Amino acid sequence: MFKNLNIFRPIIAILILFIPLYPKFPLTSVDGTYVAIRLDDVVIALTILIWAIYQLTHKLPVFKIKITKLFLAYFTAIIASFITAFLVYQTDSTTLLLLHLARRFEYISLFFIAIDSIKSKQDLNFSYIFLLITTFFVSIYGYGQKYFQFPVISTMNSEFSKGQLLQMSTWTRINSTFAGHYDLAAFLSVVLIIIAAVFILNKNKWIKLFSLVVWVASYPILTFTASRVSIFAFLAGICFTLFALRKYFWIIPFVILVAFSIFNSEDLNQRLLATIPALKNQINKTTTATITPTATPTSIPVIAVTTPIPTSTKLLPTPTVVRHPTTETYPTVDVDAGVARSGEIRFNVEWPRAIRAFNKNMITGTGLGSITLATDNDYLRLLGESGLLGFISFMIIPLYFIIKTVPKIFKKKSTIYDQISIIFLGCLLTTLANAVFIDVFEASKTAYLFWIMMGFYYQLLNFKDEK
Repeated sequence: MFKNLNIFRPIIAILILFIPLYPKFPLTSVDGTYVAIRLDDVVIALTILIWAIYQLTHKLPVFKIKITKLFLAYFTAIIASFITAFLVYQTDSTTLLLLHLARRFEYISLFFIAIDSIKSKQDLNFSYIFLLITTFFVSIYGYGQKYFQFPVISTMNSEFSKGQLLQMSTWTRINSTFAGHYDLAAFLSVVLIIIAAVFILNKNKWIKLFSLVVWVASYPILTFTASRVSIFAFLAGICFTLFALRKYFWIIPFVILVAFSIFNSEDLNQRLLATIPALKNQINKTTTATITPTATPTSIPVIAVTTPIPTSTKLLPTPTVVRHPTTETYPTVDVDAGVARSGEIRFNVEWPRAIRAFNKNMITGTGLGSITLATDNDYLRLLGESGLLGFISFMIIPLYFIIKTVPKIFKKKSTIYDQISIIFLGCLLTTLANAVFIDVFEASKTAYLFWIMMGFYYQLLNFKDEK
């Protein structure tokens, strides 16, 4: 059935289109948490089922892949974390603990499915076209939010995660079809590197033109998110990529463009200027009082939750509500206060909470999901939830790719596969930079797409040089 047909190529292409573009409408809610089961979970579950049938009918070729051992080590670590949480700490109900565990397997499964979807450079070209289409429509919807009040579908607090359609004011940091502006920024900071590099390297005039149009349309959306970490992660990633590709001249216009964007974007400019005083206040803070702000984004109006969270685990359908707030709903934006508050949430609440969890159990952590749904630092989250076992086994995976790719940078004659591998290395480093302040490995849209990219990356590293 699958022998002469690469069924996973169109499946991955559809996922590249579907995952970013379909908003996070909930299908059913899970009591005890505001994380919901969504349509993308169903689509990916069907994809995994098809892949599992393929594996069983072909004598499990996944175990012949060298890197599988590294993933098995990570899976062992998070299973140990699950057992610890279940038997010792009892941080959540058994259902929620299993859902947190299943979610990690769900994300990473796309890595292996992506490997099976790429058999040649033509397969990669096919996926790239879908990536361009996806990025273009993500950008179009972002402009709609910015200028035409297209609705926002957010999961950045418990009330919005019920599937409400919110019409935001003009100062709102847009999230397009993503769950939050940070997720959108992390996505664009990686995708823009891929598109820029392909534009510079590719000799096909239509691919170059399409890439240029999509890049020019998408880059302003990154600045609209006003994500400081993502804009600098993008700049560092694109400079590294171009330097490694020996395209030194192209570094200059990108540096100038980002600098111009920072000074030209009022929101981004103000947030950057407010960052230094906010950090200084944190460092010089002498009071022993602990401030515990509510983790609600400053760019989205706060809506009080009046419905108590039930304690059962029954799955119920969640209706989508259209909410049209009045002008009075939007307060005057105090950027300095917003930046300071964002820093307080990270430095005084989320990061110390992860460190306390790590100190409680340095080997296996206190369990997946035990330090709530946000940490805003994926490295501390790894340490707190899965301990040293989870942290080390996870970080060995990107380290493997870095070690395999660095020698390609110094080759006198690079093949097309070497060049694409270097591009993906730049994207990997950008993602790792984003992870310092954004939970990119936990947010579903960014995590799905990251592991698809890594599957492509692995397959390219193992292609023979094209003659």
